[in-house]
Amino acid sequence: MEESFRRAVRVMTGRSLFRRVSHANRSKIEGQMSQSMAVNWSIALFEHLDAVLASPELSMAGSEAISYSGSAFRLSEREFPKLEAETRERFGEFRTKWAQRFSTSELSRLLLEGSWIREEERGWLLAVKNQKADINNFYLATVHLMVGDAEKLFVMMSSRTLRLQERLGKLWLEESATDAISKVLPCLEASLRKCEETIVSNLRETISLFAHERFAAAFSTKARAKHFPTRLACVRSAGRLWNLNGAYENAFLAYLDDFCDYVSGLSLLLEEWYRSKWSLFLRGFLRGQLDLFDSPPTTGNIQ
Repeated sequence: MEESFRRAVRVMTGRSLFRRVSHANRSKIEGQMSQSMAVNWSIALFEHLDAVLASPELSMAGSEAISYSGSAFRLSEREFPKLEAETRERFGEFRTKWAQRFSTSELSRLLLEGSWIREEERGWLLAVKNQKADINNFYLATVHLMVGDAEKLFVMMSSRTLRLQERLGKLWLEESATDAISKVLPCLEASLRKCEETIVSNLRETISLFAHERFAAAFSTKARAKHFPTRLACVRSAGRLWNLNGAYENAFLAYLDDFCDYVSGLSLLLEEWYRSKWSLFLRGFLRGQLDLFDSPPTTGNIQ
């Protein structure tokens, strides 16, 4: 996981990506998992488990590898790196496009045409009031389209990831699910997909939520409006809380970088998770592992 994404999470959400949790309650986690499983696949899963328990001798017959799909594994190892490369390329194009639109000259034109900056006797002033409606209108006039573009890009790449998952799951079942015991792992995986889709949907909702919160925070201040000697100085200062160290030509470019790091990081994290998931599942397990915990522990002194 890239440090730019960790930083973007802290900046955009105000929280760390990883929070310290107490010792996990296994029973609670298992209960939550069971409640999130799709009903139809849960029924199939229990039927296969009952079949295994009814004829345990059959579970020890056949090839050593269970639920292993060489074809699906090779497909996974080939396609997920392609998805990652495309995600990086598309978000790179996204960043370049919006960096051009938020150049100081373009931003100046946008704010001037929308009457968001004006000239007074004491100099140029950003005309955004510390009111929710005014801040919302300024958000709609400036970064709303950018956020919408990022959401569409996130949905497109996550949809491709889920379509690849469908291909992998289908090939996995066709190639490896030959008896009751070999169908258990594919059924377990399929039963949890609905929960996964909900998580992906929730991640998408965070994009606009955190984008708006971070935007509003820069203008929800009771400080007196500041006047600037030139129009460009006023433009560069708009949203200055995003660019406190002055590393960017204007604050909107700083906002863009943090936002893009956040959304592209979410996409890459999602793809990395699915790649790890399928790398694990498609390996299956060994038939000898079925009785791994059945034998009583060995006692006695170690010589």
